[in-house]
Amino acid sequence: MSKQLIELIKKEILILLRDRQTILLLFLMPVALIFFLSLAMEGVWADKLTGRKIQLIIENESQSPKANLLEEKIKSNKLIQPVDRPHGVDNDQIFADGKAHAVITIPKGFDEGDKPVEMYFDPVIDAGYKIATRSLITSLTVEVVMGIDNLETVVAGLVTEKTKPNKEFPSPLQQTVPAYAIFAMFFIAIPMSVGFLREKKDGTLQRLFTYPVNTNLVILGKIIPYYLINIFQFILMLLVGVFIMSHIISFSFHLGEHPWHMLPVTLVVAAATTGFGVLVASLARTPEQSSTLAATGAILMGVFGGIMMPHVLMPMVMKKLAMISPMYWAHQAYLDIFLRDAAFVTILPKLIVLTLFAGICFYIAGRRVQWM
Repeated sequence: MSKQLIELIKKEILILLRDRQTILLLFLMPVALIFFLSLAMEGVWADKLTGRKIQLIIENESQSPKANLLEEKIKSNKLIQPVDRPHGVDNDQIFADGKAHAVITIPKGFDEGDKPVEMYFDPVIDAGYKIATRSLITSLTVEVVMGIDNLETVVAGLVTEKTKPNKEFPSPLQQTVPAYAIFAMFFIAIPMSVGFLREKKDGTLQRLFTYPVNTNLVILGKIIPYYLINIFQFILMLLVGVFIMSHIISFSFHLGEHPWHMLPVTLVVAAATTGFGVLVASLARTPEQSSTLAATGAILMGVFGGIMMPHVLMPMVMKKLAMISPMYWAHQAYLDIFLRDAAFVTILPKLIVLTLFAGICFYIAGRRVQWM
């Protein structure tokens, strides 16, 4: 690396470090997003990944031996969280206050078979949890009535679960850490384009070209610092996820069987984000235009690309539209590593797409930008 290039890189870094607001934007914004959104979505992910206990009020009006056994079986089940009925509060008020998801009543006459077990559900309970609760209460009731110790063991030879391990739904940190690291990396377009336009406007670039320096060297001197900053951004967000957030929320951050695949992915993603910054600098005419264009472009790519909303939760139409966003390909490449333990050949097509995006950005910028 020539001395001229080193000096050009130092100049860009010094200019960027003087802009404290930009430093806050590039580093504190993704940390804040990862922290607060991981906390906010922890409950949603808990429901999807591990399930939640069903809060039940169990009323045993019979108090017969079979009724008492059924009550004990329900309360001791690992999926059930028994709740006491507040004094003088009816079912409607209990559900409205969110005190319980369902009320189970074992009426008098249950032992004789005159009256069935009664179930009252919160009208807004998730349909899946309603079905699971009904199935559980039904199976436990059958066990008691028919004198079976464990109905699940009896039917194990008839029904066997063959579910494959989760390869689609990420944990909170697997979703938010790469998502908002990528999102912040695309915001590098703001300081990059604003700095270029300001230097062009105040004549710094013109003065620079009065020296015996190659144009390509100047371009590299302006691009390399931001490229390195993007790589550092991702490393910092990864450290935050692994060493801080994994101790704050109830989910750990599993990096997959091939965490070293993050290196080529991050290098290519940084090239794509830097290319986006160069493209914005070539299209905008003023610093204000470049800031608006960069921020709007990054937000739209984030909305479409599965950053704001996990791709797996999107409707089919949005899943297809997501492919127009480079953030989608970047995020899915990281999820391949963290979630699917993918081999490098599986990740390679996504890296090719990102490389093409970067190449197109640099090509368009090279044709449009006017250095003097």
